[in-house]
Amino acid sequence: MDDNVVPEIWEYTRQIVKNALGSQTAVKGFEWFDGGGLFCKVFRVVTSEGDFILKVERDRIFFANRKDQIENEVLGNEIFQKAGIACASVLACDFDKNNFGVRYILTEHIQNDFDDWPLVDEIMAKFDESAKAKIRGQYETAVAAAEAIKNTHFGSLSPSGTIGWHETYDGYYRATLDLFVKESAELGIFSGEELDIAKKAAEKPLAYSKKYIPTFVHGDLGYHNCIWGNIGGGESKLYVFDFGNAYYGLPHESKRIAALREGNADMLEGMGLEKSLYGNDMIGSFEKMFWTVTQQLTEDYAYGRMADWTKAVKKENSRAHITEFIDKCRKYCELRN
Repeated sequence: MDDNVVPEIWEYTRQIVKNALGSQTAVKGFEWFDGGGLFCKVFRVVTSEGDFILKVERDRIFFANRKDQIENEVLGNEIFQKAGIACASVLACDFDKNNFGVRYILTEHIQNDFDDWPLVDEIMAKFDESAKAKIRGQYETAVAAAEAIKNTHFGSLSPSGTIGWHETYDGYYRATLDLFVKESAELGIFSGEELDIAKKAAEKPLAYSKKYIPTFVHGDLGYHNCIWGNIGGGESKLYVFDFGNAYYGLPHESKRIAALREGNADMLEGMGLEKSLYGNDMIGSFEKMFWTVTQQLTEDYAYGRMADWTKAVKKENSRAHITEFIDKCRKYCELRN
C-alpha cells in the first residue's frame, strides 16, 4: 500500500494529520494514485480516524497557466460548496510551502460500495438504468450550478493567480495568449519564423459583439472528476473534485467542456454567440497544440524522468503537430485582417 511513498511524505503527513485532526490520530498507511494527476501527487491517507485525501503539488508544472493548483483546489471547492454542489471539505492546506517545503491540500475522503476509487466514468457500467439516470441528473445539476456562479472579473480565482484579474474577457484572453507565446519562446517549441506567426495570431482581436459576464469554469468538469459515494454514511450522491484548472471565463464554458467530455451535444443548446466564439479564439488552439506535442514529455518533466526535454519537441512526430498549428495561425491572421 505504501510503495513509492518516500519517507519525507510519511513524516510531514503525520504532522499535517496531527495539526488537522489532533494528536490522537495515527497515520497507518498510504495509497498512491499513480493516475492522480499530472500536476499533483494524490494519496489516500489511512488513519486511525478514517481515510483522507492528500494532494501534493509537483515541483515542476507545465503549462504555466496551471501553476495555481493548490489555491484553485481550495477556492474552487469553497465556491462549489457555497453553490450547493457536493464536495469533500478541505481540512488543511499550505499555499506557500511554509510548513514542510511543499504545497498541499488535505480533504475528506468519499466512501463508496466498491473496492476501487469510485470515479464515475469507471463505475458507471456497474449501475442499472435507474441509478445511471440519477447520476446523470445530479451531474447536469452540478454543471448548471457552475454556470450560475458569476463574478466581477475574468481570470484567476486568486488575486495573486498566474493569469491575474481582468475586467473584460479580452484582458483574460490577451494575458493567456501572451503567457503561451512567452512559454513557447522559452521552450524552443517554434522556429524563429513560426514564433513570429504565432505572435501575430495572438495579437489579432477576438470577433465577438457583446460584453460577457465572468462565470466560474471548473476547467475539466466530466465524470472522471466526479465521485459517487458518501461522507460519514447516508445515501450516496455525486461529489465533484479536482479544481486545479478552475478560473473565471465565458458563460457556458463548463457546459461546453462537459458536452465534449460526455459526448452529449444536447448540453450545447442555448449557447448562442458563445458557441461560435469558442471555436474561433486561439487559446484552445494553443492548448491543444501544446498538449498534443508535449503530453508524454510533460509527464516526463513533471515526474522528474527528464531534465531537458525541449530537444524532443523537434522530432518529426512533434513537428507535424506544430506545423499544423502554425498553418491554423496563418489562416486565423488572414481572417482577422
